[in-house]
Amino acid sequence: MYKILIADDEKNIRLGIQAMIKREYPAYETFIAADGMEALASIKQIKPDILITDIKMPHLDGIQLIKELENMDKKPALVILSGYDDFAYAKEAIRHQVKDYLLKPVNRGELFKTLDTITEELESRNQRSNEHMNDYRASQLNYILLNPNLLKEDLVQLFNKMQIDSYSEGYYVGIIDQEGELAGEDFLNKINQLLPTDSANLSFLDKDNRAVIISPDSQVFSHLKEQFGRDRYFAFAIGISEKAEDIKELKTYYQQAENALKYHFLYPRCQVIFYEKIKEKQDSSSMPSESINKIANMLGTEREKEIKSYLLQVMDFDVISNSSISYLENLNQEINEIIFKGFFARLGEESLETFKLLNKIGDIYNFPNFHEYVRALEDLLMRIHEYNKQMKSVYSEQKYMDRAISYIRENYHKDLNLAVVSNYISLNYSYFSHMFKEYTGQNFVDYLKMVRIEGARRLLKETDYKVFEISEMVGYKNPKQFARVFREIEGISPKEFREMN
Repeated sequence: MYKILIADDEKNIRLGIQAMIKREYPAYETFIAADGMEALASIKQIKPDILITDIKMPHLDGIQLIKELENMDKKPALVILSGYDDFAYAKEAIRHQVKDYLLKPVNRGELFKTLDTITEELESRNQRSNEHMNDYRASQLNYILLNPNLLKEDLVQLFNKMQIDSYSEGYYVGIIDQEGELAGEDFLNKINQLLPTDSANLSFLDKDNRAVIISPDSQVFSHLKEQFGRDRYFAFAIGISEKAEDIKELKTYYQQAENALKYHFLYPRCQVIFYEKIKEKQDSSSMPSESINKIANMLGTEREKEIKSYLLQVMDFDVISNSSISYLENLNQEINEIIFKGFFARLGEESLETFKLLNKIGDIYNFPNFHEYVRALEDLLMRIHEYNKQMKSVYSEQKYMDRAISYIRENYHKDLNLAVVSNYISLNYSYFSHMFKEYTGQNFVDYLKMVRIEGARRLLKETDYKVFEISEMVGYKNPKQFARVFREIEGISPKEFREMN
């Protein structure tokens, strides 16, 4: 586990301390040195985690030895031994960050207490170092996967910095996607707990928060499937690459695993998918663009059965399942371009609010599997189909309203009322009243007042007519009524309005 070097020129002392440590900590490796020079040579060779050194030694004493270690990248934790209860030595040791200062003869309990404290610190430091390295590896590996222009020399340097094995015997890349309570780092931690601790497996999260595993052993993925399968509420899928030979080709094999994982969309019951099983699939020869165009043209007509029939032809599972997954991705894009974007371009951007499902249907992988996607696609098509029919009705009603409003604005100076206008456009009085308020947001009387006062404002600004003359010109025979309505809408009298403008 940890390496300990014991340096003391008294043979019995160094062997005695070594024996005590071996009995109490059998997993530790212990080494001995007879003086400071020998200890320095051993430190450079074995790189111990802990150095227990006497202060008084020939050739190079303990304090001088500690000073020699100052410039080392990785310094051992330091424990000083001395037969002299001398505070000067203790002060010197403290300046060099010595962990403890033990007097000879060494007390077994004090030694073990010191080693336990140092061990805890080392474990904590190693854990932080491992966490930092894991974070560093994850960021650099994602950088490699996302950057298309890295040279092989750059890759070699990056893998060296990440301290990643070259995998001389080959490796596999697996990507695990899942649906469950665990996500992100929690999910990755669960995977790391299930992976063998003594193997060369490497795991990290990719840009889509999926777990990526690099392993020299493909059986690791079978092991994970078995472990995941014990939780029947845990949905997961694993895409696995072919065997790779060169770590510099990581991106290629990651893409293989990613491509294999996509097929879970078509085969939701298949939880582990190997790239070698699907790599021979080819795209279908052509897109069913003619059928897609027919669906687009039929929306809003009375041909609902034909729409559904053509949709079944377009979404033929036999054709799709025997083709590369990219065929389905391109088919989805074709439907979006021909049907949905064309439809919303005609109706305007505000209609997107009516069909929020469009945002989801734009990417097939927003759905758990192919059959859910097709159901949602049919649902959206039928919504648009019904909406088209309604819009045709709305456009018809809009023509009536446009005629009514034009008539009001041309004849507001006359004795107008709701009955006169409804008769003019040939609509039922009650129906017209309801439709008019829905269309304009005002009842007929208030709308007529607004139009008449608009005309009055214009005449007050641009002409020299008397106020009582303008009153009659905008449809009010009684000047007092005109003045009251004007003040109600404008907040001031017609005379005050003229003076201000």
